[in-house]
Amino acid sequence: MSSDLTQDVEQTATKAYGTVPNLFEETNQYTGAPGAVYVAADAALMDGNLRPVDQQVVLLTMARYHDSRYDAVVHARMALDAGLSPKVIEQLLAGETVSDDRIQALVEATLTSCEERGWLDADTLRDFQERGVGRGELYEIFAFIGLKTFTSFTSHIADPDVDPPLENVEDALDHVPDEPDTIERQRLFMG
Repeated sequence: MSSDLTQDVEQTATKAYGTVPNLFEETNQYTGAPGAVYVAADAALMDGNLRPVDQQVVLLTMARYHDSRYDAVVHARMALDAGLSPKVIEQLLAGETVSDDRIQALVEATLTSCEERGWLDADTLRDFQERGVGRGELYEIFAFIGLKTFTSFTSHIADPDVDPPLENVEDALDHVPDEPDTIERQRLFMG
């Protein structure tokens, strides 16, 4: 599909990311709207409360949560570039507890927000606030949850190849999420 919107997504992605990611190549065949929403939201979130390393913690947590190989590889590379250690990246992708309380608070805020569908009680909100994850950070986490739900679900049906510059990242990771043995998940969006 060629349209002004898909061309805009391609130009914006190339400017922001240096290339048009394979995921956008897939969606642009059918519609430019999701890619346009993604690049606009991504640009806005870069100026938010969460630091680049915090953002990558949230995004790696979502990649694991949704068993998204594509997102795991993309965000492992971005996490390394943001200064997250390979050990912590592997811990996040393996679902292990991280010793850094700030990072662990971001992981817990992301997972709790998904599992509870945003219904966070006063005690939970207070705990996150005391650990440096206030409402501003939570609202940004919610936005990242939306973005990563889109990319994960899209990669599940499209199964895009990992972009060539990232293939070495995938090879270096011990814990790359992939299709689960069963689609039933512990409490995934079930109430």
